[in-house]
Amino acid sequence: MIIVTRLGRMRILSGVALALLLAIIPVSAGAYVLMGEHVLDRMVQALGKADTLEVTQTLTIHATTTAASLPTSALQETVRIRFPYDFRADASGDDYQRQMMISGGTALMAVNGVLQSGPLPRYARYNDIMMVKPRQALADHLRMMGIDVTVSSLGRLEDRYCYVVGANFPDEDAAQLWVAKDTFHPLRLILPPASMSSGEGPVEIRYQNWTFTEGVAYPMHVVMWQNHQMMQEIRVDRLQVNPVFTNDLFDITVLRQEWSQPDVPGDDGVSGRPEAPSIE
Repeated sequence: MIIVTRLGRMRILSGVALALLLAIIPVSAGAYVLMGEHVLDRMVQALGKADTLEVTQTLTIHATTTAASLPTSALQETVRIRFPYDFRADASGDDYQRQMMISGGTALMAVNGVLQSGPLPRYARYNDIMMVKPRQALADHLRMMGIDVTVSSLGRLEDRYCYVVGANFPDEDAAQLWVAKDTFHPLRLILPPASMSSGEGPVEIRYQNWTFTEGVAYPMHVVMWQNHQMMQEIRVDRLQVNPVFTNDLFDITVLRQEWSQPDVPGDDGVSGRPEAPSIE
């Protein structure tokens, strides 16, 4: 009887110890997860500071069965950035030219000189999260994208531990930004289907092969998906920090006039504007 009693006591003590251990572990793990806005603050610092940036890169637009007008070969693209809100990208190759301009809340795109109708595809604005500064402005921008910056968790992307801002890992249904735990560079952006665009599936952007040049961090490889299909891929060839740009380079009023959408006769004989080819 004595042996049985001792064994019973040992089992009870072991059970209590296990329960305490299980109760302590989640608290300890949670203590290492930074708050979302703290993660964004560290991310802004890790990205570095510059006034302007010029990126020479190779852009591959992956054609789909519904977009026969897309180029079949990679394009050479020059991206010019004036922090924190001006972005211009000029791509050309294979008898195809695409120009894109984002300034504040206005975004334009022209294909072969023809101004496109409708908003830019969400994945095309991959650079937004690297441009908007300081931290509070970035947090406000992420909220506009649907990311709840008050939520953060710890996740794993392949072999990298990340802070997941906007979701509790492993939930991938909510809008979220993944930031590397060791470097605080953004690695992954997930946006659920757009509520205002019927038929537009989820968007995912991966930022890879980060480099550090003259105090600025930048991804040398960016991959963009929509509705689980790869849409665009970027490989950076050259990065120039703080080049001098003329103001007219980002004059969106002038560019709107230059990028024409010529009138053509409609079915009723009245001139009208053709539907521009889509890159989505």
